[in-house]
Amino acid sequence: MSISIVHLLPELLGTYGDCGNVDTLSWRLKQRNIAHEVLTVGVGGKVPTGADLYLLGGGEDDAQIAAIEILARKDGMKKALERGGHIFAVCAGFQILGQSFPASKGRIIPGLGLIAVETIAADQRSVGEVISEPTIAVAMLTGFENHSGQTRFLDELQPLGRLKHGIGNGAGSNSEGLVTEQIVATYMHGPALVRNPELADWILERKFGAMAPISAPIFEQLHDERIRAVSS
Repeated sequence: MSISIVHLLPELLGTYGDCGNVDTLSWRLKQRNIAHEVLTVGVGGKVPTGADLYLLGGGEDDAQIAAIEILARKDGMKKALERGGHIFAVCAGFQILGQSFPASKGRIIPGLGLIAVETIAADQRSVGEVISEPTIAVAMLTGFENHSGQTRFLDELQPLGRLKHGIGNGAGSNSEGLVTEQIVATYMHGPALVRNPELADWILERKFGAMAPISAPIFEQLHDERIRAVSS
């Protein structure tokens, strides 16, 4: 059986190099000789509903609006979750999964409604390094945030991390990202799974079970160096 990974709309949601998250998952599966395929769904393509993992990246206002118009068709993402798919979403992708998000000229755009969050316009853009203490069993999380919205929980939800540095979901929230049974969402670019190899494996193992460890100390070294650089 081959694992299926779907890279969604990279021409719209690929502004900040988040395609590296797809490459990272694929590389880590290859190192373990685990059969898998990566399907890229672009504008005009149809979202498959029977895949294992779906990845959404970041994008600007117009691209984000165009992306949700495509993803909302025929409830493709909802059906994917109902069929057991998992989602990893970054920044604009995170906002798209919620109830609504802001756009230019004061517009409020309905989201996919797959998670109980809403995003509102912030007074000041959040730009810079972000570090958080994870709520899951992985190492300290590190990334680069660049977003003009603040995302607030509308229900009792589990953040991906508790902030040590940066703005994360919003000023005063002390939270970064979100974890549900099938979704991991974050504001971390970097790309996030390149900078946090343990998170990459956690996402894979949650869906597919325990996997053999990978000997690639350079990734852990770079992760630790970034943590030290920001914390010093």
